[in-house]
Amino acid sequence: MSMRSARFATMTPHANQDAVQAALAQARHPIVRDFLTYYAGIHPADALPSRNAFDPMAIPRLLPHLVLAEVEHQADGRPARFRIKVAGEEVVAALRMPLIGRYMDEIANTSEPTARFPIESRHSVVETGCMIYRRGKPRLRFPLDYAEVEYAHCPLAEDGVTVDHIMTVNHYQALEPVLR
Repeated sequence: MSMRSARFATMTPHANQDAVQAALAQARHPIVRDFLTYYAGIHPADALPSRNAFDPMAIPRLLPHLVLAEVEHQADGRPARFRIKVAGEEVVAALRMPLIGRYMDEIANTSEPTARFPIESRHSVVETGCMIYRRGKPRLRFPLDYAEVEYAHCPLAEDGVTVDHIMTVNHYQALEPVLR
């Protein structure tokens, strides 16, 4: 058993499912609730869902709000890196930059103190195997001002244990209507 697998073996089998249910109870926006409901539906009882279990055609209206990041575990013990494989139109519009194929640590403005939040929260998902949900004032500076953000980072694991992808649903509530 690898060190990573041994760490996850100590978790309760339903910790991620419990986190999803807690997030569903708090989620405010239908986009986030609908994604969490879908994610709960593909979640096996005794493992994390795999990337192959995720069917984008089952939730087409949510796709503009999703980001799929591949977790690249580093062999030398350094923290994992996150390469964006898919980024929906709403997310790209909020950040106003190309995302697909880029690493999150390359995109983050490292001179900005809050730049660590999207990376650290995903590291937490990798380490714990539990999704993270948040709703509140943005911690990041966006090109546009938002009154509130709501998101969930959800782990995916081909082997059911080792997080190899993270699917994120995002909802950005603008301070005022945005013209594109």
